Amino acid sequence: MNVHLSFEDGWKVLEQGIVTCSKILEGSTGTRPTVAEYMNCYDCAYRMAVQTTSYCEEMYNGYKATLAESVRALVCPHLMHQRDGYLLRQLAKMWSNYCIMVKCVSGFFNYLDRCFVEQRKLPCLEDTAATSFFSTVFSFFSHEVSDALLTSIRQERDGINVDMDILMGIMRGICRSEVKSFMKNAVVQDTYAYYSRKSSEWIVQYPLQDYLAKVQDCMEKETMRLMSYLSIAEGDSTELCLKGC
Repeated sequence: MNVHLSFEDGWKVLEQGIVTCSKILEGSTGTRPTVAEYMNCYDCAYRMAVQTTSYCEEMYNGYKATLAESVRALVCPHLMHQRDGYLLRQLAKMWSNYCIMVKCVSGFFNYLDRCFVEQRKLPCLEDTAATSFFSTVFSFFSHEVSDALLTSIRQERDGINVDMDILMGIMRGICRSEVKSFMKNAVVQDTYAYYSRKSSEWIVQYPLQDYLAKVQDCMEKETMRLMSYLSIAEGDSTELCLKGC
């Protein structure tokens, strides 16, 4: 018979595993847990999930909180005093490293993801990890990051060369997190403001038929743009464009 494993004792093992994986955030890919350490963490999480006194909810919350603390301690310092493209490049680098870290850490909690998360209809561990990352980053750098992203989107719209891998990588991550709603509102409001200025110019510069043609062309392009950046359905994207264009 397996001896009952308290949450405090079990979480010490799991937390140490997460700390080991967190070295990946700084580019130290050689610091992953050994096979023995990995299996010990997996076994620990599994036991705490299936024993009579289950700690699934505590592990889920601990996973989210510990990842957020790792981001605060190891990611945010790299973003200080950064602006615009420099900020996005650094953020994209840290997000990429974080995704590698999360794949490693999530393996400890595989049973939790397959059973508890699905039964409770909670965000999967990868989406929870995305929220831990971007909610923490935005709590410190909301203005700087959103400003840099909106600037890049405007530049892309105007035909200026933009590193789309960086832009889309960050936006895809945001769309997996609870920050999506905030960023969606920011993108939509910025789009409205952009076309409000443009339409005021076009209505003076062009005959009605040409003006309507430009509006139609912009609507089609913005529908695709919002679908891409915000990971939303075409119908939702079109509705947003109808309000703004």
